[in-house]
Amino acid sequence: QESFTLKLGHASTTESTRHKALLVFKDYVEKESSGRLTIEIYPAGTLGNEGDMIEAMKLGTLEMFVGGVFASQTPMLEIYLMPFFFPTQADLMKVSHSELGKRIMASAEQYGIKMLAVGDGGSRQITNNVRPIKTPADMKGLKLRTPPIESIIKAMEALGASAVSIPYGDTYMALKTNVADGQENPLANIGDMKFFEVQKYMTMIDYQFHPEPIDIGLDMWNKLPADLQKILEAGAWIYTDEQNKLRRELNDYYYDMIVKGGVQVYKPTQAEVAQFAKACEPVYGYFVKKGIFTQADLDEMRKIVNTK
Repeated sequence: QESFTLKLGHASTTESTRHKALLVFKDYVEKESSGRLTIEIYPAGTLGNEGDMIEAMKLGTLEMFVGGVFASQTPMLEIYLMPFFFPTQADLMKVSHSELGKRIMASAEQYGIKMLAVGDGGSRQITNNVRPIKTPADMKGLKLRTPPIESIIKAMEALGASAVSIPYGDTYMALKTNVADGQENPLANIGDMKFFEVQKYMTMIDYQFHPEPIDIGLDMWNKLPADLQKILEAGAWIYTDEQNKLRRELNDYYYDMIVKGGVQVYKPTQAEVAQFAKACEPVYGYFVKKGIFTQADLDEMRKIVNTK
């Protein structure tokens, strides 16, 4: 029986929830396949930035990838990123396991990617060095580092900030040297990457929940026997469950780390959050008009989230 070695790249550190959950994925896959599948994990961008790794996966020089730059995996992932859409992680996972979620994953195949599962990549908070952010008016004029994700850029622009595209691994230095005034990320990333050391203010706003896709190159996937494909798919959902659990458990840990690091935290009222959400409403229409997804897709997602 043929055996396969799958290199898996990601941009997070070895202390991240992503890496810890990937170790669980590796153990499961290697055990269940009786060693016919070997997973080699390359963390912290050792194989390049996220865009580089996605392209390498499409070309077949890297087998697997976990991370962002969603439009390069499939533009339909952007539907998860609509601002102020998901109240909780559980709401995102309802969509991930739905028929809509399956269609989103399947849409990656036309780009040379087999998407095995989609979990929670974290809800995002905003930090900066200039002033506390309590209303959209406080965002005006701020230079905020963003990943090259259009929904984030559009949301920041809708709120009056200017988006500065800087690779994830270069963000700490950009904040330290004032190339950017601030950034937006989940608590785990802000803690893991030590951004709190070079930021003064944080607004707990949960303005986006990001998906967390785990991918394999489609050509590689098609080379695998059916039994190994099933093991990889099962392992991918185990990864997702483990990462989701770690994120929930560690949010308080990272929040305390950030506060102890000297960052002033502001938690907006419901009325203030509503102001931010209203300011971001044009982002939805922009993506529908662009044809990334339809209004019917949005309505379907809203119905899934609202179903108890």
